[in-house]
Amino acid sequence: MSKPKEVVIVSAARTPIGKHGGFYNDISAEDLAVLAVKEVIERSKIDLKKIKIDQVVAGMIYIDSLNQQIYLPRNVAHRVALQLNDTDNLKVAPGKTTLRICGTGFQTIADAFDLIMEDEPQKMNCVISFATENMSQTNKIHQGRRKKDSVWDFEDAPVKDYLLEGFNHNLFNTLMPKTADIYGAQVGISRKDCDEFSYLSHVRAKEAQSKQWNRFSNNPKNDYLKGIFTVDTVDHEGNTVNVWKDEGTKYDISIDELSKLRPLLGPKGLVTPGTASQISDGAAAVILMDREFADKNNIQYLAVVKGYQFSTVDPTIMGQGPVPAIKDLLSKLNMKLSDIDLFEVNEAFAAQYLGVEKELGLPREKTNVNGGAIATGHNIAATGLRITTDLIYELKRRNQKRGIASACIGGGQGGAVCIEIV
Repeated sequence: MSKPKEVVIVSAARTPIGKHGGFYNDISAEDLAVLAVKEVIERSKIDLKKIKIDQVVAGMIYIDSLNQQIYLPRNVAHRVALQLNDTDNLKVAPGKTTLRICGTGFQTIADAFDLIMEDEPQKMNCVISFATENMSQTNKIHQGRRKKDSVWDFEDAPVKDYLLEGFNHNLFNTLMPKTADIYGAQVGISRKDCDEFSYLSHVRAKEAQSKQWNRFSNNPKNDYLKGIFTVDTVDHEGNTVNVWKDEGTKYDISIDELSKLRPLLGPKGLVTPGTASQISDGAAAVILMDREFADKNNIQYLAVVKGYQFSTVDPTIMGQGPVPAIKDLLSKLNMKLSDIDLFEVNEAFAAQYLGVEKELGLPREKTNVNGGAIATGHNIAATGLRITTDLIYELKRRNQKRGIASACIGGGQGGAVCIEIV
């Protein structure tokens, strides 16, 4: 009797997350993706002359043709192939771009998982998934349509913010911060709760960076124990800098300072600039393989992807999404909450996270143990891959087995991925 098919993560890596207008201000989303994909291949130690890359799955939300981002997976594959001197494998791998708003990073894993789990002849053995976003470089867009009588002339129209327009959900007359405010209030979350949790996110991120620095000092090229790798760039004064940590974490923040920030919107005032995730830049990548194929080729791997789930909620309380996603995934895998050693739940907003924590009964000591997007940033498309990468390496550091990464998704969705350390 043949073994059931399984999908493994051979390697995973992510850039440090840059803050708006920060270290990655002049580095494109494609450039960041090239760094992540090159790193994940080098970490895997696979021989590209022997192991065929069957597909490259890219994830990005703020895509425009002006910056050639419609060619993202093929451009990244070509550029990395040239850097690794691989002209007959990665360079010719087919590529596609996938999109599920804040769940895009998870969707790149799901797409690869499905491709590998297919039956012959569609089945694939090795897929590279990456996701990238440079929110600092999103543009204003002229909304004018082409005139009926000339393909070259345009109607007069307003110029709109490409980034902020995506935060609105016009069909339901809501905005993403408002959905968190409403959901948090429904579940009984207070402004004080949000300020205190946001402070905790920064405290945990600072503590994690302190540990990370100790490891980085001994191994300046790569911090394998956290999934993050260093990026060389230039600061605003033109100095070369070695970016090794997430840029948005605040070292001098206080609960008192957070409590004085004015609410952004919403009837309960739960969402402020300090209790919302940060606009950020960065990329992450993973290599996934059929487990039997990896074993046959003596390729070591980090974790097994046990499964994934996307579920829906009322779009006006979008932040609730991880609740059904995690419940449905556990049910699908015949597991209980107590079977999970660590959780990563994206902190889109403190009110949203706290609502999820309360509804699910998530143990805070097992969830977002290194801080979350409030302290580190939410580079939207890449977030799912980023937190999955961090989850894998935190489980390894703690010598623990099983984790779930999850996020709420615009439009009233939640996504979740379960991984198990080998």
